[in-house]
Amino acid sequence: MSELALAFSVFFVPTLFMGATFSHLGQYARGHKRGLGHALALNTLGASFAPFVFCVVLLPAIGFKLILILVSAGYLFLLPSFRRSRWRTAAVPSAFAVILLFSPLPFRFVTLPPGERVVAHREGVMAAVTVTQDGRKDYHLKVNNKFQMGGTSSFYSDRRQGHIPLLLHPCPQKALFLGLGTGATFAAAASHPGLEGEGVELIPEIIPLLKHFEKSTGGLMGSDGLHIKVADARRFVNASTKKYDVIVADLFHPARDGAGSLYTAEHFSSIRSRLNSGGIFCQWLPLYQMDLGIVRVIVRTFLQVFPEGKAYLAHFSLQTPILGLIAGTGPIALNEDWMSHRVNDPALYRELKALRLHDSFALFGCFLAGPEELEQFAGSGPINTDDHPVVIFEAPRFVYSQQDPAYVRLLGLIDRFEPKPEHLFDRASTDSDRRMHSRLLSYWAARNNFIHAGIGITPTRDLRTLLGSIREPLLEIVRQSPEFEAAYNPLIAMAQSLHQTDPKAAEELLFELEEVNPQRDDARRLREYLSK
Repeated sequence: MSELALAFSVFFVPTLFMGATFSHLGQYARGHKRGLGHALALNTLGASFAPFVFCVVLLPAIGFKLILILVSAGYLFLLPSFRRSRWRTAAVPSAFAVILLFSPLPFRFVTLPPGERVVAHREGVMAAVTVTQDGRKDYHLKVNNKFQMGGTSSFYSDRRQGHIPLLLHPCPQKALFLGLGTGATFAAAASHPGLEGEGVELIPEIIPLLKHFEKSTGGLMGSDGLHIKVADARRFVNASTKKYDVIVADLFHPARDGAGSLYTAEHFSSIRSRLNSGGIFCQWLPLYQMDLGIVRVIVRTFLQVFPEGKAYLAHFSLQTPILGLIAGTGPIALNEDWMSHRVNDPALYRELKALRLHDSFALFGCFLAGPEELEQFAGSGPINTDDHPVVIFEAPRFVYSQQDPAYVRLLGLIDRFEPKPEHLFDRASTDSDRRMHSRLLSYWAARNNFIHAGIGITPTRDLRTLLGSIREPLLEIVRQSPEFEAAYNPLIAMAQSLHQTDPKAAEELLFELEEVNPQRDDARRLREYLSK
């Protein structure tokens, strides 16, 4: 309703005057020797060519501001003559054109939060794309001033979305990424030795702006193994004859025009046909941009094409939770010590360690649900198809209705699902396997408790206040699963910061960490270093 009111306030008066002007000119043309038909033909011809000339040719070339000046000045050519009696009429569009020409306003319709500035802006046939920089020197990508497409601040999440599906394949040689955004997810492919990657992006205006995100992407544009294609994802998949070992579909906001068609059974079937034997497909879902009703429809549709589908979490964020639906052309054969065999390259290992994805606990700790649980969650109901596009019609309801915070949907999922090691591996056959399964169950429980513990924590720069609210919950989580680094590492960092103002309190915290997790020596080594 708000968009309808805004559109009415902007377009009603110009439309009224345009209609009245056309009627007046039509009456005038009746007395002209060429008549009304000739005038209508010229009007129709102009209306046919104008979108192509202005939107396709001129807009990318000269920008929105100069186009407005051309339109204003163009009305001068409609005057039947330039007699002095017409000078007042000619003065109106002339003055408007001059004002626009010398106006300092950039005519960029970009809404900026406080402290943010425009770094680059491109207007094109597909969209208006803007790169902004905030007070922390982080860059962000916006499309049509409406859709936030990521930025350097989401590096951790973006890279994990690229690595997780790649790591679940034993040795990927070719990978396809549908949707680039800032390119950080696609850039993860460059860290895997011998991997050739293709990235498909619909909006060509984004490609020249990727240079602003090199903090997240590294040398993406200069990488020999990575190639960017400007194309529609569905058409590219349908037209391509190539086969891939891994296909990763980026986060598609379901309310964005055309995005709903990227969640259809037909599209998923086309993707399956592009996978090599043993290939893996991952569809990431932004839980912060859709409700559980839409998630159920997409899961139901996904399982129809990939019955062995499983669910993973990209990370454990409360603000921007992301769910991944991952499946292969057949069962994905994994084992308990998968990562020790899968990651042999030192550079890849260092990057994965920085992303907390360097061992089997970190990777499989993201696992959320197997196909049986996903099927029960999705329930019965319609699937999303080209003929019955449920997502397209349901998504606006989410956008325009008041929603609970995103973490409510995340909690609804983790509390519902009960992951089991049997969903990932064959039944344990050795004592080592059984110990791994037991520790993984503890890891999943710690993960869920960690997410719950984050609810109600108020961010603050007061270290003592923050430590007082999270100390005991995090220590209990570390005690529950020594492998769960997401609880251990923050306590180490806070102890190091606390040492500057209260060395004794920092030492006590480190002693507690040693007690609850004796198998790690980080706390002991830091305590000995700080005591020197």
